[in-house]
Amino acid sequence: MGVWTLVKAFSGRLESVMESLTDALPPYRTARGILDAKETCNDGKFYIHVADSRVEVDEATCQTLEIGEMLKVRYTRGDRAINIDRYLPQNDVE
Repeated sequence: MGVWTLVKAFSGRLESVMESLTDALPPYRTARGILDAKETCNDGKFYIHVADSRVEVDEATCQTLEIGEMLKVRYTRGDRAINIDRYLPQNDVE
């Protein structure tokens, strides 16, 4: 293995670590609305669509959530879900 190959490998790993750290830092985004769709990609990743946002979730979360639920999703810059809250819209009480 040449020096150039080692430098490229190290550089790639360092870039990956920096992207992960940057993704984990605030500010986070928030989407509020109805769960419009769920999606499974060929690479094994799972996504939900809420308020025109496509957010990556784990398999268990994707299977648990139902289309039509009202959600508040907080997610990273890399569109990975941090937390998901279900909620009921408030009706006007007269």
